[in-house]
Amino acid sequence: MTVDTRMPDASLKRFLRARDVHCRFPGCRRPVERCDIDHTIAVEHGGPTSQPNLGHLCRRHHVQKHEKPWQLMQLPNGDYVWITPGGKVVTTKPEPPGPKFDPPPF
Repeated sequence: MTVDTRMPDASLKRFLRARDVHCRFPGCRRPVERCDIDHTIAVEHGGPTSQPNLGHLCRRHHVQKHEKPWQLMQLPNGDYVWITPGGKVVTTKPEPPGPKFDPPPF
């Protein structure tokens, strides 16, 4: 799903909200309603406004991604592969769909 504008359309926004649930930075749980939609590869660098190039980052981590030496790659399945300034690789995965039970009901 790709759009010809910088901002995603309503259906792409709905998909991203359902997939991401919260900020995709490692360990951050800020809900998508309080996050920015970020282009993994910036539009200025040829990044499309499409599902495999978009995701939610809270403002703090969105700014950090651009101002600090973090690297980010998004895989086609929605996994984020982060490389920390120290070179450690951390992968974040989208929330699985469906209800969440805490604790599990079994």
